[in-house]
Amino acid sequence: VRFSAQLGFMCDTSTVEALKKIAPTLEKISDERIRDEFVKLVDADFSKDGMELLRAYGLLDYIIPELAEGIGCDQGGIHSFDVWEHLIKSLEHATNKKYPFHVKLAALFHDIGKPRSKRPADGRGKKEWTFYGHEVIGANMSHDIMKRLKFPKDISEKVVKLVRYHMFFSDPEAITLSAVRRMVSNVGQDMIWDLMDVRTCDRIGTGRPKEKPYRLRKYHAMIEEVIRDPVSV
Repeated sequence: VRFSAQLGFMCDTSTVEALKKIAPTLEKISDERIRDEFVKLVDADFSKDGMELLRAYGLLDYIIPELAEGIGCDQGGIHSFDVWEHLIKSLEHATNKKYPFHVKLAALFHDIGKPRSKRPADGRGKKEWTFYGHEVIGANMSHDIMKRLKFPKDISEKVVKLVRYHMFFSDPEAITLSAVRRMVSNVGQDMIWDLMDVRTCDRIGTGRPKEKPYRLRKYHAMIEEVIRDPVSV
């Protein structure tokens, strides 16, 4: 599947049947080996196709079963896709933009906590479901996944931080410079633009075509304004 994601070919029928048959033997493979192949897959030119093949061939459950929880998890509202489709489309945009690996992985993981936080809405608004706190749950899940696959600490910390803060409030009519300053302080000046990139992937992953609407352009300008200020001791 990793070769397929890198080179853009499809496996023939006999290979697919063999893959499905021996998928359970992945349990005998070291976490480090699985991690190395997964990193190459996420960094590949056809990463979205690679993720779809992992699911189709029954391999996902032996690599990152947490992602499989999003399959068929309807989101409603502005989302055109279930959680799984939304995440791999977000990854696809990160791949197309050639973002660094930690941004690609954060794009793939950013809503991974939604299935575990899904609750029926109270009926007073247009939403069918709520996902309160999914960014905190998702950050904890991302930490556990990366610890299990023995990712380096620096990569893990970056991904967890991006997942944790991807839901920043960005209403241009209500956002304040102090709120933007707090966000820059939370993620760090070196990570704030990565966070904006993850948010862009999130937006494109919903099926909306416009990459940077007015509210994100406004937030971008406010970041540039506060980043010149002292945001830490």
